[in-house]
Amino acid sequence: MGIGKKFDQIAEKYDTPDKLERSDVFVKTILKHIPVKKNFKVLDVGAGTGTLDIILSAYVEKIYACDLSEGMLSVFRSKIEKMGIKNIKIFKKDIFNDDINIKDFSLVITSMTLHHIEDTFKFVSKLSSYLKNGGYLVVFDLEKEDGTFHSDSSDVKHFGFERSEVENMFRSAGLEFIDYQTAYTIEKDRNGRVSKYPVFFSYGRKSLNT
Repeated sequence: MGIGKKFDQIAEKYDTPDKLERSDVFVKTILKHIPVKKNFKVLDVGAGTGTLDIILSAYVEKIYACDLSEGMLSVFRSKIEKMGIKNIKIFKKDIFNDDINIKDFSLVITSMTLHHIEDTFKFVSKLSSYLKNGGYLVVFDLEKEDGTFHSDSSDVKHFGFERSEVENMFRSAGLEFIDYQTAYTIEKDRNGRVSKYPVFFSYGRKSLNT
C-alpha cells in the first residue's frame, strides 16, 4: 500500500488535540524566526489535513498546499470551506513527478514528511527549486529516534535526523543553512511508559544572488 492510501485510511481521525497543539507551536516558531510578511506566497509539501496552513493563512497572502493523500486533503478542504478561508489552494501532487508551475515562493514548508522520503537530498533540492531568491525553506521533523515512534514503520524511511544530516541536505541544495533546534516534543505511550520524541525546526535561505 502506498503512503497516500495509508493516510487515506486515517484521515478522518487524524486531527487529535496534540496535533493541533503541535501545529500551533510550529507556526509560532516560524513567525519567531522568519520575517513573514502579508505578501508571502507559501508552498506546503505534505500538508495533510492542513492544521498548520489554516493557522498560517492569517499571516500570508496565499498558501499552495499539496499532499499525496486524497483522504487527508478532503478533510482539509472541508475545514477551509466551513471556516471561509479563501487564500489556501489545495491540490494532490507527487512532488517528484508532478511539477508545480510556480517558482517564486517566499516560503516553502514541509512538516513531519521528510522521514517518509527515501531520497531526502533530492527532496530538499526539489523544494529549494520552488523558492524565489531570498526565500526560506522550513523543515519540521523528528530528531534521531530509536525506531519506536511509529507503531507501523512500513512506510518510514528514516528514524529521524541529526543536525549534520539536515545541514548537509540544505547545503547540497544550494541553500544557506541557518539553524536546527528542538521545537516540540511528542509524547507517546510505549508499553506502559511515556516515551519522548523531540521534533526539530530547521530553516535555510536561498541566496539573493542566485
